Amino acid sequence: MRYQILLDRGENTKKVEEQEQARFVKSVLEALEAPIEFDPGTDLSFDDKKKFRQELRNFNISIITDHDGGLEIFVERELIAKWHKCKYKLKEDHHEIDRNKRLFWEMTVDCWTIFDDQE
Repeated sequence: MRYQILLDRGENTKKVEEQEQARFVKSVLEALEAPIEFDPGTDLSFDDKKKFRQELRNFNISIITDHDGGLEIFVERELIAKWHKCKYKLKEDHHEIDRNKRLFWEMTVDCWTIFDDQE
């Protein structure tokens, strides 16, 4: 699945990207019907992260992140979902009167799950 999100130039793109990625993880866990508590709208404490990782292990789920913004989700050793690094384009709205608001970011999210193929 691929979709775009429009962002103001001053918006924290990293935070928006993290929120979208967390929603993606949550949607995969829901599709797996794994009873793992995970709220993508909250920041996890160290203890919460530890508990979350243990719950994932109980269901043989692994979430592997790379240092470039990508993420892969495995069940046992099978790849079931992938989140690619987001791409950004600086765009201009020529109809905007205020010059300070003309430029904005278009963030492209590109992700895949085995559940996308089943729909």
